[in-house]
Amino acid sequence: MKPTALVPAALLLSVLAACGARAGDRLTVPDPSPTNTRAPTLSGSSQTPIRTPSASPTHPTPTPTPELKGTPPNLSLGSSWSRPVDGMVMLYVPGGEFRMGTDDAQMRISLKVCGVTASRMFGPGSRCLASEFADETPAHAVELDSFWIDRTEVTNAQYQQCVIAGACRPPAESGSYSRESYYGDAAFGDYPVVWVGWQQAVDYCAWVGARLPTEAEWEYAARGPEGFLYPWGDSFDGTRLNYCDANCDLGPNDPSIDDGYPDTAPVGHYPSGASWCGALDMAGNVREWVADWYGPYHGRQVNPRGPYSGDMIVSRGGSWLDPPENVRSTKRGRNETDFAIYKLGIRCAR
Repeated sequence: MKPTALVPAALLLSVLAACGARAGDRLTVPDPSPTNTRAPTLSGSSQTPIRTPSASPTHPTPTPTPELKGTPPNLSLGSSWSRPVDGMVMLYVPGGEFRMGTDDAQMRISLKVCGVTASRMFGPGSRCLASEFADETPAHAVELDSFWIDRTEVTNAQYQQCVIAGACRPPAESGSYSRESYYGDAAFGDYPVVWVGWQQAVDYCAWVGARLPTEAEWEYAARGPEGFLYPWGDSFDGTRLNYCDANCDLGPNDPSIDDGYPDTAPVGHYPSGASWCGALDMAGNVREWVADWYGPYHGRQVNPRGPYSGDMIVSRGGSWLDPPENVRSTKRGRNETDFAIYKLGIRCAR
């Protein structure tokens, strides 16, 4: 009998990165942990992640925001509000308690999903190790006040208005991974803005009278009080999101799904992937900055804001080039505040 190959997820993900990195890229595809390793050069490619020239604060505190004017007195799940500055629809998320992080049952599901990716890369029977998902544990109770969150990721057209107003700096690059013309091109106005660092995300949300969501708010909006592993439930469904499918030229892609998009897709293009509160693209398309420094989980918390300081800021949601295990609602990414790349964007809250 052929022995089973045990594949540490860190190794699997580093190979994923090496398969898909551009010349000079750090291994950030997918991005389970920071690394200074430089990926091998691929011919005909020159894009690299960018360090955006912005000073980062000692603590990523949420931006104070004014009270909403004229909102109905009896808000409930399904209530929405159109933000006048950029036209973004914000969704009301009623406060409550949920289990944040990955519990034992969901860990088993996650390892099974990751094993499919490992087998595709290393052969049948290969599997991932639970230790590589340790930062998603322990699962713990979190209580949150009510808040609002953007229905979709911020688009190129919306971000461009902030740049024109002088409140935001342009993205570090004007192209996407596969498109030379992207930001500033009207054909991609309703696609998510990318190549923005954390401070640019903070600046944009402040400009529209909002802030970045906390990590706990983001996860609650994505999975709800029932604690789903994906926005729609506990089972992966490649038709509900933009992930590394047949069009993704970074291995290992999933040849069974073909949505026609080589990298980003228009925001809101996958309505069947909506979360319990109606938020779209909470899995895949682009990862999204949140407000918190990266740090370990603890016990029960009320309105957590993350560590007081740190070296990395958390990002959530996975992206168009991630495999199924990396677009789970519990998956945590992290990067330095000045990091920018073609798979990382913005969603605001208040």
